[in-house]
Amino acid sequence: MGNHKIKFEIGFWHPFGPHCDEMPDEIIARKRQEIKNNGWTLWSFKYRKLDTLKAWYEEILKEKPRNALVFCSDGVGAKSPKGRKAYCQNYIPVNDNKSQKVPSNIKVLHHLGERSRGTAFVIQDIIYPVDYKLETVQWLYQKQEWRNDKIPTRSEYLIKAGKGELMRKYRAILVLKPPYLAQIMK
Repeated sequence: MGNHKIKFEIGFWHPFGPHCDEMPDEIIARKRQEIKNNGWTLWSFKYRKLDTLKAWYEEILKEKPRNALVFCSDGVGAKSPKGRKAYCQNYIPVNDNKSQKVPSNIKVLHHLGERSRGTAFVIQDIIYPVDYKLETVQWLYQKQEWRNDKIPTRSEYLIKAGKGELMRKYRAILVLKPPYLAQIMK
């Protein structure tokens, strides 16, 4: 991955662009400050069912990675989602059943839509700007099958280093902190 000392093993592809009326550079700056203040933060993304989050978590654990990363797309043409947005006050780590309060110095504004829950990455660092190298990856299809073709352009996918297609250009890399994923709620 360019001049960064982190080796890619497993992680996620994440479509990234404006969100809740905030531009990508503003989101990155705010999340960096939250990490500085708290040691970690939550980065929301499109809602996923708990069984999907648990399947992703189990796949990460199988790989026994030194790190798990999120590649944030360069977001050309991306638009902020529409709909009701709310600050999430609580979260449940994917490996736990107990709801915890989101620390006051972390702001998780998310489009909840019809649901009262969302999902988030648990991150400990942001690499931005990136001096990147495009990796060949495989992506997980429907919780069981690793595919070698191009990653779809919409939604998040679990990816790992492999003999698949080159990933698309990305804007930033998020370094995840175990347990990597969480549900978020008002």
